[in-house]
Amino acid sequence: MKKVFTIVILSTFILLRYVSASAEFLTGNIGSSGGNISLAGNLWYSSFLDLKTPRDFKKGEEIKIKLLGRAQWVYVRLLPCGVASTCSTGMMDNKFYVPPGRVITIKLHRDYPHTQQVSVHSGFEVFDKFLNIFNGHADIASVEVSMEKIVPP
Repeated sequence: MKKVFTIVILSTFILLRYVSASAEFLTGNIGSSGGNISLAGNLWYSSFLDLKTPRDFKKGEEIKIKLLGRAQWVYVRLLPCGVASTCSTGMMDNKFYVPPGRVITIKLHRDYPHTQQVSVHSGFEVFDKFLNIFNGHADIASVEVSMEKIVPP
């Protein structure tokens, strides 16, 4: 009897944790810039989406960035309002591998309030962070944000 009761409780808990995600494609102006050209290509390259409306990114949200270009590694930055794009403020600590499908997925582990720009940084070196000497560039094609929600069955 005790085993049956435990199975019923576990089954109910699993049903209540049905997860759905709501996705939103971000809108704005896409641009790019690069500099300090060397024999291997651009020393640094940046592609950015200036958001139409500033946005608060929340811990737990998932960002999917579809990329063009041939970069294998990128850094991602969520630039706060009022901060110059020449600053590294909002840069995530780790670099991201760009898989063959050219979509990187990032789960946010903290809030990024009042964000005015999503940017992807590639090339050889980004804000004194090394990527790869033959890394190439990456251009943003689209940015999608989703948040998982627990909904009742």
